[in-house]
Amino acid sequence: MTLYAQLRLFCRRASAHPGFALLSLATLAVGVGANVAIFAIVNAVLLRPLPIPDSERLVILRHAAPGLALLDELPMSDALHFLYADETRTLESVAAYRDEQVSFTGPENPQRVEASSVTASFFEVLRTPPRLGRSFTPEEDRPGAAPVIVLSDDLWRTRFGAEPGVVGRVVDLDGESVEVVGVMPPGFSFSQQEIDLWRPLRLDRENVQLGAFGINGVARIADGSTLGQVRAELDAMLSNLVEIFPDEGAAPILANAGFRPLIDRAREVVVGDIEATLWILLGAVGFLLLIACANVANLFLVRSEERHGEVAIRAALGESRGRLAGSVLFESLAFGVAGGLLALPLAQLAVRLLVRFGPRELPRLDEISIDGAVLLFGLAVSAVAGLLFGLLPALRASAVAAAGHMTAGARGATVGRERQIARRGLVVLQVALALTLLVGSGLAVRSFQRLAAVDPGFDPVDVLAFGLALSARDYETADARLNFHRQVVDRLRGLPGAVDASAATTVPLSGELSGSGHTIEGRPLSDGEVPPVFMIKRVAPGYFDALRIGLVEGRVFDRLDGEREAQVVIVSRSLARTHWPGESALGKGIRLGGPPDEEGEEWSRVVGVVADVHEINLHEAPPEMAYYPLPGLMRGEGVPAAMRYVIRGPNAAALSGAVREVVRGLDPTLPIAEIETLETLVGRARGTRAFVMTLLAVSAALALLLGSVGLYGVVSYMVAQRRREIAIRMAVGAQVAAVHRLVLTEAGALALVGAALGVGSAVALTRRLQALLFETSPLDPFVFAAVSTLLVGVCLLASWLPARRAARLDPVTALRAE
Repeated sequence: MTLYAQLRLFCRRASAHPGFALLSLATLAVGVGANVAIFAIVNAVLLRPLPIPDSERLVILRHAAPGLALLDELPMSDALHFLYADETRTLESVAAYRDEQVSFTGPENPQRVEASSVTASFFEVLRTPPRLGRSFTPEEDRPGAAPVIVLSDDLWRTRFGAEPGVVGRVVDLDGESVEVVGVMPPGFSFSQQEIDLWRPLRLDRENVQLGAFGINGVARIADGSTLGQVRAELDAMLSNLVEIFPDEGAAPILANAGFRPLIDRAREVVVGDIEATLWILLGAVGFLLLIACANVANLFLVRSEERHGEVAIRAALGESRGRLAGSVLFESLAFGVAGGLLALPLAQLAVRLLVRFGPRELPRLDEISIDGAVLLFGLAVSAVAGLLFGLLPALRASAVAAAGHMTAGARGATVGRERQIARRGLVVLQVALALTLLVGSGLAVRSFQRLAAVDPGFDPVDVLAFGLALSARDYETADARLNFHRQVVDRLRGLPGAVDASAATTVPLSGELSGSGHTIEGRPLSDGEVPPVFMIKRVAPGYFDALRIGLVEGRVFDRLDGEREAQVVIVSRSLARTHWPGESALGKGIRLGGPPDEEGEEWSRVVGVVADVHEINLHEAPPEMAYYPLPGLMRGEGVPAAMRYVIRGPNAAALSGAVREVVRGLDPTLPIAEIETLETLVGRARGTRAFVMTLLAVSAALALLLGSVGLYGVVSYMVAQRRREIAIRMAVGAQVAAVHRLVLTEAGALALVGAALGVGSAVALTRRLQALLFETSPLDPFVFAAVSTLLVGVCLLASWLPARRAARLDPVTALRAE
């Protein structure tokens, strides 16, 4: 039979049984669509190379210093950048970069944009030249050089209207006249966030600091070298840190803290910890596809029972067993491909929703799409699914003996035991897979509930936050900057509906926190001893009240703190408990850096202790915090140009318009950055776990639906096949309850066996979820018990309708029909 003839036969059979065809195609569309959608994420994030030539030879230069107890990973310092660039043989080229925000200033269209300050070697390392103009010269990357920038393609189009003559144009950036020298090609990206422009980093070779970890490092492995050789060379180099930097006080401290390099391929760093999560999600939808295949396989087995006569006749007429099996496999393969085609619009819709609502922390989110690789995956999955659910019916057809099947197809014959075993085995498989998925989903939900219950240490409700960065040209002195910050806060407090307002260098969960080593009064450090490291923040008066951060003891800052001669500081409860256990921290002295060694220097005295705040994330312990007043951290220039402001009031989001008017009234050239509520920041901190929980929950819900539908179908068919038996039982006096019990017992047995197998599968597989869970055991007994009860209950509910139908059977009518 030709392919065309087989397709015509397939279409004719499908149209003759529309219910069977539609149910099979819908089931397959759900299973295949879910797999295509998740694979689109896996493909974009994990499998597709970075949009940089020969990206597999790119490495990120990071470091570890376990003894500092600061961060798990440290970036790079300017001293290390020059060391690596000058002395390594296994690295072809080394570059440094620092992501930040800058402002297009001026009365016309002020705008805050994402920028990256980079060394002149940056574009060489990434092997991506600008599409227009040029990149930076080494001379432009030196202190004091004329400022220049390179634009992203997106910014070139949105702000400059894709003007071909933009190269050479002078713009106002952070109050400084800057020349545009180039435009990068479309799609060029390297940082976690979308960068709008690049400018020279201008590291000063004559004034470097080993311990100033404020820049990031990227390098390209030299031809003929391997990643292992790079790691070995840098490890050997840093083992002699004190000899290389004999005049650096940070060298012995870092050496004693176990300082070492962390060198990883750029793709691995960009992907981060999300890799295991995505593979787990792909495995979950793989389970969903297997459930769908089992469901459709049961439908095909039922259909094959109805076609026994046809198959027997074809076998009797001499058709080979191979051709009989092949015709069934062709039909199942055609159903699989058709289901895959129907899955594509579902997958496309799912991908759009994922891109729109997915967490910002998901790397390469904007690159997720259904491309050629995803389409090929969808086609392969559809074909494999078709072969999977067609395998059992094909084997049945190949084993046909004409005489045997003619007998088996006679009216009143009971279904063969082997057919019942196959159908029931598929139901057991569906239940087991569904329970495994439900357990994973239940653990994710329970973990998220516990994360959502974490007290962040502040009240994010009805608080709006935004940022401003003052230009050095317009706000040259510390007094000018301090005066502006105070004016903003005062005017925010005067807005109708405002309850409180304040300012700080960062707000919680914004990812902008920094830390530094401190000295504690009465505890001198020996040479090379690792100092205690505290996270630091400068705050204006009213900050703790505006965020509702609890005061444990002492007082908060007033307007005169930072201007008095006495230096003051407020510390977090965890810092106080760690360094002054069992006693009050009030009056204790700490100092940023080393102890006072100059005339007039003094300790910062603790005047208050406040509650711990989750400044970095919600799933780790709050950091030890030292809060300094403005401008009390340092004298003279101790007022930062960039500040974050907070305003509390009912429906804080509605205050954004009034906030813009306040800023415009003070300085119309300043753009506002990142105006958002603190509730948004808290939600973002839960984003990845919420994303995983949602996808697992949807997969589990679909698995539960497909599993219950499959059980319903099998029990219904079982009742139909046993009409005669049930009629005889009722004719000899069986009660309705007994018939109910008969049907539900068999269905319950299938559900219990599937649940038992599912529990074993879940125990073996959920351990892989450990890294995704928060304060939740992968063997949480509550989740296992609740999910098993839910699944068995749904299965019994799905069996209740067929049982009810069986109990209403009229024995006289049923026996007469037989």
